[in-house]
Amino acid sequence: MSTTKPKTGLREFTEFDVRVGQAWSQHVRKQDESAVREFQKLLEEWPDHIDANLGLALSQRALGQASRAADLFKKVITLIKAEMGKGVDDTSRFQMLLRLVEQHLVETEKLKA
Repeated sequence: MSTTKPKTGLREFTEFDVRVGQAWSQHVRKQDESAVREFQKLLEEWPDHIDANLGLALSQRALGQASRAADLFKKVITLIKAEMGKGVDDTSRFQMLLRLVEQHLVETEKLKA
């Protein structure tokens, strides 16, 4: 399946976006094992997708996989900073998301200790 990577900002939802939303729904319903599998499938297609990486990190943390989750939070931080460096239109969204992910990383690092 070919997935076109849309530009950031306002755009129509793609089939990929819908699948990411479904994986997030599994995480929200505390079906984290299923969510992990779905996020991993998504990331095989689009390894640098911010929302899929974040969802995988949160699902892994919920399953007690703090070390894996911390590594993914670090990857998400790198991806967010890369997007911000492109001068995207939704910089405030990325600034807010960056603070959120950094906080998740701090909390997850405490779980590893």
